[in-house]
Amino acid sequence: MKTVLRTLAGIACGFGVVLGGSAWAAEKVNIGIVTGPTFVHTIAAQKFKEEVDKALPGKYDVIVHHSAALGSETQVLQQLQLGTVQMSVCTTGPVEAFVPEIKALEMPFLFSSYEASDKVLDGPIGQDLLKRFDKAGLVGMHFLDNGFRNVTNSKRPVNGPDDLKGLKIRTMESPTHLAIWRAIGANPTPMAWPITTQLQQGVLDGQENPISVIAAGKLNEAGQKYLSITRHVYSALVFVGSKAFMDKLPAADRKAFMDAAATASAFGRRHVRDNEASQLAGLKAAGMEVVENPDLAAFRAKTESVYAALGGDSKRIVDDIRKTVK
Repeated sequence: MKTVLRTLAGIACGFGVVLGGSAWAAEKVNIGIVTGPTFVHTIAAQKFKEEVDKALPGKYDVIVHHSAALGSETQVLQQLQLGTVQMSVCTTGPVEAFVPEIKALEMPFLFSSYEASDKVLDGPIGQDLLKRFDKAGLVGMHFLDNGFRNVTNSKRPVNGPDDLKGLKIRTMESPTHLAIWRAIGANPTPMAWPITTQLQQGVLDGQENPISVIAAGKLNEAGQKYLSITRHVYSALVFVGSKAFMDKLPAADRKAFMDAAATASAFGRRHVRDNEASQLAGLKAAGMEVVENPDLAAFRAKTESVYAALGGDSKRIVDDIRKTVK
């Protein structure tokens, strides 16, 4: 009888270990990203994972899904609203459909330097914009960036807006970016990333992205022969959380997540800025023809109509940005 009791006790103990292990299993945190492993989005997300693992060891299993494994940025943002995905690092262009005021950051030639963008995004204006994510069922955690956007194409060097007339230029799925390229005179085509196949097949003539993306995506190998350093839009990225997920976190864990996003954002910014010059040199060495001094005054004049169409909070935010960076 004693033997039987000892056996039953052992079995019960075993079940306790299994059940206890299950009860304390790490909670999955899925991060949806559209770019590949060499892009800053993924690099920053991996840094976030390291910081969370360090702050809350064993409690959360942070999984970075890159290369659009969970869908386009718009689709990932929708999944964040539903709570089926927990986080993303995404460009602010597609966020406009969810947080309309974010278009203020997408305006052409608004920022002249990284110092100016940091001053805005790390200050009261940036904090106000992040708070506006809440009403969309999202949590704006921290801003980082891709760099400044430049135009590439397969047809000809671009010295001014006239050189882009009629060219099919891929843009993000953003009304503001479509307006910018229509004003310039190109034929903008909104399309989710990745776009390598469309460039290779000639479905698109060109695209616009920061040096970091052009280099990491090896767009020179996709037929993009010409690069013009227009720096027409500062390309902000943002760590976004699902409100449904973040609201469930204990206060200490939520703070750890927000701190990790801040650390990873600073890490991502350094990565982009420290590598920009060498990436541009690499593109030149690979045979890309670079127009370093296009007619920016002509581009600015063409895009003034985009500002004229602004109203409401977005206009006020742009006015505040201009005052801050003047």
